[in-house]
Amino acid sequence: MPAFDFDTVHDRRVTSSSKWIKYGERDVLPFWVADMDFATPEFILDAIRARLEHPVVGYTDLPDELVGAFVDWADRHYSWCVHPDWLVPLTSLVPGLNAAVLSVGDDGDASLVMTPIYPPFLQTAPTNHRRQITSSLVLHDDQWVMDFDDIERKVNDEASRTILLCNPQNPTGRIYTRDELQSLAEICLRTNTVLVSDEIHWGICLEPGLSHIPVATLGDEIEENTITLISHTKSYNIAGLKSAFAVIRNPDLRRRFEVAKSGWISSVSPLAYAAATAAYSDSSSWISDLQSYLRSNRDLLTHSINQLPNLAMAAVEGTHLGWIDAREVPVEDHAAYFEAHGLGFSDGVEFGAPGFVRFNFATPRSVLTRGIKRLEVASACAPTN
Repeated sequence: MPAFDFDTVHDRRVTSSSKWIKYGERDVLPFWVADMDFATPEFILDAIRARLEHPVVGYTDLPDELVGAFVDWADRHYSWCVHPDWLVPLTSLVPGLNAAVLSVGDDGDASLVMTPIYPPFLQTAPTNHRRQITSSLVLHDDQWVMDFDDIERKVNDEASRTILLCNPQNPTGRIYTRDELQSLAEICLRTNTVLVSDEIHWGICLEPGLSHIPVATLGDEIEENTITLISHTKSYNIAGLKSAFAVIRNPDLRRRFEVAKSGWISSVSPLAYAAATAAYSDSSSWISDLQSYLRSNRDLLTHSINQLPNLAMAAVEGTHLGWIDAREVPVEDHAAYFEAHGLGFSDGVEFGAPGFVRFNFATPRSVLTRGIKRLEVASACAPTN
């Protein structure tokens, strides 16, 4: 039996949960934001309680205990030898994306992202006076894959200074293979382009035999050319206690990153630091139990969707997000259509892919089953061309 309970339904409305109050009093099940409905593991909560035994909760520098826990975790999980000096603390990964783009090149330089992609990626370049260029992922043999020829051509034509990668990929759920990551990293080396890798979903690997590969572990030269943005908050379901790291081996790149973030990225909460230390020190079965439960949820959702005539979903290897192709449903606003049937999805338009919706299946199975029944009704009621 798993050590952790994922079946209990917790009333999150009483906590002003962003996920659950979005639709007000309407009967809409929220499957949108990437926030799990499971109880945070008790050992994380215990660490927060222990920190609160001290009566002062003030500004806090990066604790040595957290640095040591992260370095040990990286070595234990990925044989990744991270020097403490390489760590730059962040509140979350989105500010890290902005600081990374600011730290490379100048105003007007290009930055490449691969779509569909988590919406803040699409906002990073224009927010920081860079030119955004995109390369579309391609659906091939039930997998969303990178188009390396297109990426290299566009990087060369536009003189891109950064490539922003999401691995595991949000929203498609791909866990990129070593060969794929190697090919992308080599493009960056050939074109003098810095690779910025968001690896926040590292712990949510659902396909047996697949595991997350940090890009920086592919070799010294690649590590020198990579900014890794990483956090424990998705894997341990503590998105509200923001804390993250940029891991930057290259000292010049790290210095420029620290300058870029200076003055506008706030300090991290001492409670978030306590939770992070507990997460990176974890020796429980939390990750494996979570993966097992989410794998069953994924399988149920995949089977159900692919039985419907006007919906499709490619294989989800990682994350807790299903990327649903609803383009066969002939409506103008797909998110609004499903919302009218009691389903709160993320709109594919925000990810650069109209006609798609994102389904967060990290919820107790009873809630997921209710959502699937509503999805079946929505599919059956869809207008015909």
